[in-house]
Amino acid sequence: MYRKIIVGYDGKPTSEDALAFAKLLSDATGAELIVAGVFQFDPLWGGRDPAFHEAEREYARDIERAAESVGAQAEAIPSSSPARGLHELAEESGADLIVVGSSSAGKLGKVLGGNVALSLLHGSPCSVAVAPRGYAESAPGAIKGITVGFDGTPESVAALHDTVDLARASTAALNVVTVVEPPPIGYGKGGGRSQGWHELKDEIGKQMRARLDEALAELPDDVQAKGLLVTGEPGKGLAEVATEGGGLLVLGSRAYGPLRRVLLGSVSRELLQSAPCAVVVHPRSATDETQTGRQAAGAESVS
Repeated sequence: MYRKIIVGYDGKPTSEDALAFAKLLSDATGAELIVAGVFQFDPLWGGRDPAFHEAEREYARDIERAAESVGAQAEAIPSSSPARGLHELAEESGADLIVVGSSSAGKLGKVLGGNVALSLLHGSPCSVAVAPRGYAESAPGAIKGITVGFDGTPESVAALHDTVDLARASTAALNVVTVVEPPPIGYGKGGGRSQGWHELKDEIGKQMRARLDEALAELPDDVQAKGLLVTGEPGKGLAEVATEGGGLLVLGSRAYGPLRRVLLGSVSRELLQSAPCAVVVHPRSATDETQTGRQAAGAESVS
């Protein structure tokens, strides 16, 4: 469950999209909302220029106005880059989520991760969300549907657990989606797919179905969730299922990387180029560290 949400705000229309989406999440979860603007500061330039200081003050006033419009706290941060400023504020404040807008080059209604979003998705200490372009103008009154990508890995399990809390708080419909990616094609003597390829494909499907069914069986009784098994490429499969308009797509972080950090993987990278709804990438959970330690200790005791 989100307790503190930071919105990256620069006054552009895409940051208004982020503000609208963050407000929706805050209303659903009761999370504290912080509207943060980062002004780039370099002591080698602008430090003694009165015009620079006036621009800085005007920017701070814009941030305060945006924060007041949603009943949030305002933060104006000096930093060498927007991503670094938001990253450091998240660490200092203990935020659960950073929300930013899409690139202005993206299509309306679609997500397109810009420089700030992509930079945050390489080590953020908390979840990172990207709102679709134009969201502020078409934001619904509530989150209509939540889709979470699930493949049985610890990262997807952690993302599912947080998504369950959000679904409960927002009363949104929850879709747990497992994508079965077919194995590389093996050709037989006749030039067609070999019998072994079909058997392997069926076995992968059975294993993924079992993981999905197990995850659904462990969900709380007060959360209505629908399990979907989709065959194809993970990125395309999740994008097709994700709800447009008031939807939200939640993904786990890449499996390898620092704990309690977000690290962009191939599937999340693909979805951040064209997803039809807001996307949240969840960081690796600290429980992975515990599990990894236990496995290592077990291996040492066996050896």
